[in-house]
Amino acid sequence: METTNEKLREEFSLRLKKELERMGLPITSPTRIAAEFSAKYPGNKIASQTVRKWLFAEAIPTQAKLVALAEWLEVSEQWLRFGTGRRRVVKAADAVHTLGERGVAVVVGKNQAAVVPVVELLAKLSPKNVRLVESMVRCVLASQNEDE
Repeated sequence: METTNEKLREEFSLRLKKELERMGLPITSPTRIAAEFSAKYPGNKIASQTVRKWLFAEAIPTQAKLVALAEWLEVSEQWLRFGTGRRRVVKAADAVHTLGERGVAVVVGKNQAAVVPVVELLAKLSPKNVRLVESMVRCVLASQNEDE
């Protein structure tokens, strides 16, 4: 029977392979993966033997390596290590940033850029009116969910 640690290593390995393939890296070449990782993270260099161990479910990265690996693969550390939580991480380059008049930073995904002007207008409202608008939005959402 498989031990818990073996199962965790196998599941990590599957997630790692999937993400490496998504990035277009050959999972059959630990040397290339190690070289590209080490070039991007010179302070966290890895050997091809280390990558091979990860790919063959013989080991899981140390926390420092896991953090860098997750950043490189653009996934959350928790998802990469345990398969739980949010998989993808929103990178700053994939987000639209704006600064409202009151110094409030608003970050939304590229596909939701249309909400930025609405949020900027909301930032001008009094707290009482923000609550009123929130109630209205909740009513619209409830109605929308009933229609679906």
